[in-house]
Amino acid sequence: MNNQTKSVVRIVILVAIPSILLGQPAVTSWDNLRLLRPGQKIDVVNMQMKTVTGKFAAFTGDAISVAVGNDQVSVARANVASVKNREASHRKRNSLLGLAIGAGAGAAIGAAFINSSESGEELFGVMLLAPIGAGIGAGAGAVLPPGHVTVYRAQAIPNK
Repeated sequence: MNNQTKSVVRIVILVAIPSILLGQPAVTSWDNLRLLRPGQKIDVVNMQMKTVTGKFAAFTGDAISVAVGNDQVSVARANVASVKNREASHRKRNSLLGLAIGAGAGAAIGAAFINSSESGEELFGVMLLAPIGAGIGAGAGAVLPPGHVTVYRAQAIPNK
């Protein structure tokens, strides 16, 4: 395999890794609400895309209850589009993923652009660019919005 082909393969792998690692499986089971503890901050989005933000109180097979201030709000299961845990942050995960992806990208760029492996310059390029890429990636991961974990998402209703 020539150097240009190796570079293309490296770039394809680096582009594919984030989409594979960051993919989130569908969470369509109402029983996932068992993962919530009473008092956790949550968002309940109804089918009209209005959000109820408060603290998780309880859920039954038919509804979820949220404490909003001094009030208790109940949203029927049939009217719930999604439930998100607001306390779960991905900032640390995003930083570590950015660090790893940045280091890999820096190493790949260093290896691709410095093609003189006889004199050891390729290794120097990798050693120089990997930490730079890691720093850039970790910084980018840290500034991404932390996001909230989706605990439940209603299944899409097919059009008739």
